[in-house]
Amino acid sequence: MSYQHKPVYEYMDSKAVEYAPFDYRRARNIFHKLQKFLNLNTYNIHIIGTNGKGSTGRFIAQSLWESKHSVLHFTSPHLFEFRERFYLNNDIISLESLEIAHTFLQQFDFIREASYFEYATFLALVLGQTCDFLIMEAGVGGEYDSTSILTYHITIFTRIGMDHKEMLGDSIQSIASTKLRAAQGVIFTHFQNDEVLALLQQLHVIAPQKRPYAIHYLNPKDRMTQVVQEYAKKYALPLFLQENLALANLVVSYLNIPLLTNMLCLRGRCEIIRDNIIIDVGHNEMAASVILAEAKRYFNNEKFILIYNSYKEKEIEKILHIFKKSIIEVILFQVDNPRIIDFAEIQLILYRLHIPHRLFNPNETKGLDPLSKNLIEYKDFFLESRYNYVVFGSFSLVESFLRWFYDSIR
Repeated sequence: MSYQHKPVYEYMDSKAVEYAPFDYRRARNIFHKLQKFLNLNTYNIHIIGTNGKGSTGRFIAQSLWESKHSVLHFTSPHLFEFRERFYLNNDIISLESLEIAHTFLQQFDFIREASYFEYATFLALVLGQTCDFLIMEAGVGGEYDSTSILTYHITIFTRIGMDHKEMLGDSIQSIASTKLRAAQGVIFTHFQNDEVLALLQQLHVIAPQKRPYAIHYLNPKDRMTQVVQEYAKKYALPLFLQENLALANLVVSYLNIPLLTNMLCLRGRCEIIRDNIIIDVGHNEMAASVILAEAKRYFNNEKFILIYNSYKEKEIEKILHIFKKSIIEVILFQVDNPRIIDFAEIQLILYRLHIPHRLFNPNETKGLDPLSKNLIEYKDFFLESRYNYVVFGSFSLVESFLRWFYDSIR
């Protein structure tokens, strides 16, 4: 039978502009109908947290692949294109394979109900159903996240902090509780603050239906093991990636496989693209503090220029305050995304903080107020070798910056 449907990228673009009210039952209801058409016999690993999910999952996925296991790592969001969310057997999924999975799902009328992220989750299940291992990175939350529809053998909690307050609550306790209630199987946890550790100790109360638990806590000495330190030295890993590597090593040791030996295949995580330019995807205070510490170490405590932009709902003023004493100025890099904060609004924040700033439009003056006295109009005035730069902010910012950067040096 032939099914008429939009190509996967066009379909996902249409999903992105739809408004799908959150319904924690929807993904489970769809999965209940879809499950009988899948052949899911995978060993499932769930990664939940605020920061470090992508790199921790990729360290594990690459370790599994190097040990001759087939593995799909589902992560989000993406930098350049949608298929980056599906890392299958040591490479990003091909567009052809993604279209095949999309065509399979489109034969079911009930799949139309799925939101953007829910549909991406179901694509991951189709793509990974023949693998030995399935590594699923949660989206915003935990308990009601669409990735929580599976039964998991291992749950990994990366660092949990303040983020997505509009959906998860305005306290670390409410945010952590939502995430921790998704716990299944054997649990591995990153370093956590005292409030989260207290909740972990009460996990049998928070999620009584998932007992019993075995919880493995990351310890500072785990970062100092020989295999972690050798890898960190070989690839000059910053401290926070060393910690994520150590957490991944706890998991792969439990699975009785060795840690990866090849370089981490994941863009935008404290990536040095030139001696004086660091790029990092981050959108909360915890991530800002981490990249600031790494920038101070890498640049020998010299001040740097922060290239920044952010989505509207983030704690922008708190993030900029963290950087304030270590930066020369902020360059607001224009990003074409409806979720990005208005320039006027972020400028008011910068004025309140008394942080010097300029605007940069990668398309020169297009879309910006022509009366702006701070507008940078020519690329020649940007990225001077005598300054150090940190590009930090949303995935959209890092994507836009990298596209502009690589176009400008051709």
